[in-house]
Amino acid sequence: MSIVNCQLLIVVLSASAQTFTASAPKSVPENQNFNLSFTLKNANGANVSLPPMNDFQLMGGPSTMSSFSNINGAMSQSMTYTYVLRPKRQGTFTIGKASINVNGTTIQSNEVSVTVTAPVSQQQQQQSQNQNNPFNDPFFNDPFGQQQQPQVSEEELKKQIKDDVFVRVVLNKTSTYKGELVTATYRLYYRRNIVNYNLSKSPSFDGFWTQEVELDPKRRPTVETYNGKQYNTLDLIKYHLYSQRSGSLEISPIEINAVAQVSLQSRSNNLFDNFFGHSQNVSLTLKTLSAKVNVKDLPESGKPENFSGAVGTFGFSTSLSGKEAKTDDALTYTMKISGTGNLKLLDAPEIQFPSSFESYDPKEKENITNSADGLSGTLQYDYLLIPHEPGEFKIPSYTFSYFDPATAKYTTIASPEYPLKITGQPTKNSTNNSSSNQKDISLLNEDIRYIKTQTPSFEKENNSFFGSLGFYAMSVAPLFLFIGLIALKKRNENLAADVIGTKRKKALSLARKRLSKGEKFLKQNDRKNFYEEVSRAMWGYVCDKLNIDIASLSKENVEEKLLSRNVSNDTIARLLSIINSCELALYSPAASDTEMKNNYSAALNLIADLENEIKK
Repeated sequence: MSIVNCQLLIVVLSASAQTFTASAPKSVPENQNFNLSFTLKNANGANVSLPPMNDFQLMGGPSTMSSFSNINGAMSQSMTYTYVLRPKRQGTFTIGKASINVNGTTIQSNEVSVTVTAPVSQQQQQQSQNQNNPFNDPFFNDPFGQQQQPQVSEEELKKQIKDDVFVRVVLNKTSTYKGELVTATYRLYYRRNIVNYNLSKSPSFDGFWTQEVELDPKRRPTVETYNGKQYNTLDLIKYHLYSQRSGSLEISPIEINAVAQVSLQSRSNNLFDNFFGHSQNVSLTLKTLSAKVNVKDLPESGKPENFSGAVGTFGFSTSLSGKEAKTDDALTYTMKISGTGNLKLLDAPEIQFPSSFESYDPKEKENITNSADGLSGTLQYDYLLIPHEPGEFKIPSYTFSYFDPATAKYTTIASPEYPLKITGQPTKNSTNNSSSNQKDISLLNEDIRYIKTQTPSFEKENNSFFGSLGFYAMSVAPLFLFIGLIALKKRNENLAADVIGTKRKKALSLARKRLSKGEKFLKQNDRKNFYEEVSRAMWGYVCDKLNIDIASLSKENVEEKLLSRNVSNDTIARLLSIINSCELALYSPAASDTEMKNNYSAALNLIADLENEIKK
């Protein structure tokens, strides 16, 4: 077709009415599958969103079929999406409106009503299916005049194949240290042909920080021997789990809806059944057994004082952008943590820089991948430093410690000490101690005034400085300056020592920074990274605000701490709801833009409410 004809086709279709229509049979027996179809006409659409269907079980789909017609110059096209449903009970039910995206606009379908009648026998189903069969002749069906026997009931078939199709959770280990990686794989085992399957109940992992592993969409089944029998196996979903508390932690079950195809020996005298064979589909609900992991506390023997919960195998390095600088010139102190382990659970280190240096919260750079061996990659923290006093200084050595589960030992890596020469003139009105003193002096000169209690005289005053207001102000200024210096020094010492207080004050800003990062992923429609950042923001906020060690973090611990701080039950429930939503969203099919926006707004509002309710 030429370019002109293509352009003409687009114009004609654009001018035609765009419709999105749902269709289904008006009635269906309770024990029969049926097709629910959605047809989009004269448009190209994407991302079909189904309505809630609590009264039906989704057995498969969508299958798609496209068509194009040109009748007497009237051109039209359509795309049909077909889903296979099965009723759960009898009654009349309404299937709500589905939606589809067409060039950035959402189009909704109509609603359809389906009446579910009493179940029919297998023989009636067969007769219904064969009523238009051209070979439906007594000679072919029963040439010897013998009566056809009914098919085997579905319940009987389920009993027959209960050991032939099942799903189980496979753990790479059942005993670990706190913070160590555990891999959980939900695997389907089958010795029958599987027509269709879908996840109906997602897992939850209380006490674990989780990361789903992306499986190869082109993966092929493998053969595995289990309990003395050979099975075809297929990995359905896989997770990396990092325990956050010790004890016996449970791996929750999942549920899978599957349709198995069972080959039957024909019990009829139909020549075609005897020649080609016969099979029957069986609907199954498969549920894994729960599994438990014994999580041991990290050993106290040999634990370094600065250990912050890093578990795995790591490298550590630091660097400084220069050895010499002038006052007010910016310097960058870089810290890198690389390796394999619970990288995403690590927070930026607190470093004590020289007091005459102005420092800012570090800029975080994250390059982490979720490989087969767990989280691996690099965390980089860039600290911006601005010196305000000339002299010889040192950036102190920092030690990073981690626990290696393979050796069951702690390892400590120390960074070098960096000498630094600063030249130039002291900065005026800077934020360091010396400049703060200068600022205090100027404020004292401006703010302290002698209070006169007598009626003022409007006669010309003596111009002598001795005994004047300036004389008295200069006399008392050193005393006030000395007191101010002592108070300022005491305040800085308290701030340096109060690590917990510093973390609490920074909790809100860090949470907002993470939510801001999540907002960028929201705009990019990056669902996984969005929910990871929202989850980190919520967990990080409560960790810092309530002074909870990341290694002992759990929902129960958070709830107990919040109740002790007089936080309302409603606010606690909202927090746990958002955390659960983030966990479920990471393991469930893609969430809609509206759902992600709602979760983002809920997280922002919750942080503000928690800030108001937590008593300092």
